Amino acid sequence: MLYVNTPSGFKTSTDAHKIMNNFIKGMGAENYTLNVYNETSVEKGILNFTKENNYQLIGMSTHGRKGLSHFFNGSISEDLVNHANMPVVTFKI
Repeated sequence: MLYVNTPSGFKTSTDAHKIMNNFIKGMGAENYTLNVYNETSVEKGILNFTKENNYQLIGMSTHGRKGLSHFFNGSISEDLVNHANMPVVTFKI
């Protein structure tokens, strides 16, 4: 699991780990790691983290926004699909 820490939404490592632990709690997940990566944008953070660690697949959740919400907020998953050199699997939360 990856948390990309950006300047506009900076969290301490402790806070980022709490967020990830709360997310994973109750899922029954096994054999996972928690990672905090610092970068100027979430997209760059995901791409650089996967490249540095030689990962071959990106899996991420999406809000599935449409219309004006999508227009104003953009889509990190859409940006990743367009720029990643590997498969990107998304699932709507």
